[in-house]
Parts: sequence; C-alpha cells; structure tokens
Amino acid sequence: MGNSRSRHLVRLAVGAALSLAAVTSGPPPASALAAPRVDPQTVVMMDDITAVFENGTASPQYGYIQNLNDGCGYTAGWIGFCTQTGDMLSLVKQYNAAEPDNVLAKYTSTLQQLADSGSDDTTALGDSFTDDWRQAAQDPLFRQLQLQVGHDTYLTPAENLAAQEGIKTNLGLENLFDTALMMGPGPGDCDGVVKIAQETDSALGGNPASGVDETQWLAQFNTIRQQHMTNPCTPGRQNDWPSATDRSQALQQLADQGNWDLSAPLTVAADFNITITDPHD
Repeated sequence: MGNSRSRHLVRLAVGAALSLAAVTSGPPPASALAAPRVDPQTVVMMDDITAVFENGTASPQYGYIQNLNDGCGYTAGWIGFCTQTGDMLSLVKQYNAAEPDNVLAKYTSTLQQLADSGSDDTTALGDSFTDDWRQAAQDPLFRQLQLQVGHDTYLTPAENLAAQEGIKTNLGLENLFDTALMMGPGPGDCDGVVKIAQETDSALGGNPASGVDETQWLAQFNTIRQQHMTNPCTPGRQNDWPSATDRSQALQQLADQGNWDLSAPLTVAADFNITITDPHD
C-alpha cells in the first residue's frame, strides 16, 4: 500500500467477472436484483480514478517506483504494488510465467524473501531495481499484467462484495474497489472493505440488498471509512492514512453530484482537482 497513495481486469480481456450495471441518473431501486455487466470503458475509468489517487495523474503510471518510507518498501506501478505486502511479488511471478527472460526475473527470490518476512527493507534489491522496473514498464505485456493483477486482487473481491450488499451502480463499485485497494480486500483486514461494509450494514440496519437506499448506504459507508482512515488499526498506517481521507471525500462528492455512472468528463475533486476527459489505460 502506498501514501494518498496510501493503499495496502478484467483478466487480459474485460470479462465475465464484471457484473454491475451502469446507470445514468441515480441508484436503481434495491428491488432491481439482476444487473448487466459493467462495460469495459467504465473499468478503464475506474483505473484512471485509481491513477489520480495513486499518482496524481489522469492515467496509470506503470513506471512509477519510490520508497515512501511508509512501511511498504518500494511502492510501484499503477496501483502502488509493494515489496512488503507481496502484491509486487505476485505481479513479477506472473510476468515471469509470461516472459521468463524479463528484466525483473532476477529479483524474484529477493521479492519472495521480503514478502515472506513482511520486510520493508529494500536494500537487498540493489541499486538497479528501480531502473529495471522502469524498463519493464515499457513492455506492453507488463503494463497489461499490472492491470490484471490489480483487478484480480482488488476489483474482483469488490465485485463479489457488491453483489452480496446489493450495490448496483458504477460509483458504488468504485467505492468498494478503492477501499479494497487502499485498505484491504479481505475479511481479515481490520480496516478493510469487508469490515467497513459490515459496520455500514449494522449502522443502517441493512443494506441495498435488503431495501436500504444505495445513496444513504454509500454516504454512511464513506463516513465509516473516513473514521477508519483517521484512526486505523492496520499496523504502520497511523501516519499516512489520516491524511488520505480526500480519496473518500472525492468519491462522495461524485455521489453528491449524481455521477453514478462515472461518465466522462469526470472531475476527481477534494484535494486532487483532476479531470478525466479521455479514459484510457
């Protein structure tokens, strides 16, 4: 996980895992149980919103790499893959499987050691690692794998949770996706998206699947998310998550403006103030 980059595909083709509806005005009624798949362009918009939050730009920065001294070791790429958490290791392993002679392959065993130990010490990777990452980022295959791993790790769990909660809108899914990416996708993450959704359900006595209005649910979700960000129980996040509440604020502003379908042009406001006019990966 990285800073307001503070975080924890559609497979190679945007596909069957995507199951939420695009809308044009506001959340559909909770009684609308079945929803068509979200369109690929909306997924691209979600990727670009992630780029705003993670890189301060309107499109993914695959070659980004930096040690932010936030407990994650190196934070790199489109979603801030971390050497400490193991998601960077997963990415490199998939790159190795697709292209065994890639420039990052030689770091696999060291990345494995860092992930296994949960270490944020990057010295074992050596001085050339950052340059090699940037070189790999010139490879279209590596760029596509960044998207795939990011989606598999964070978007798919968000979709599954959205189905359970009865979330029907693109913006609702984006909130779950960003929370999973930043704060954790699983039930064991003490500040993660599952925990926040459960607390939202408890606060409102239900969820959209049981009849709670999605607008109300999402506002409560963002309130609880910001409480977790301000006072996190996740180790190492006390110094950076409190300053990253602008992510949740920006998404709530989109709800307040009625942009439930995430249509372009879309301005990510709060402290970002970046407009996405041409969504692209």
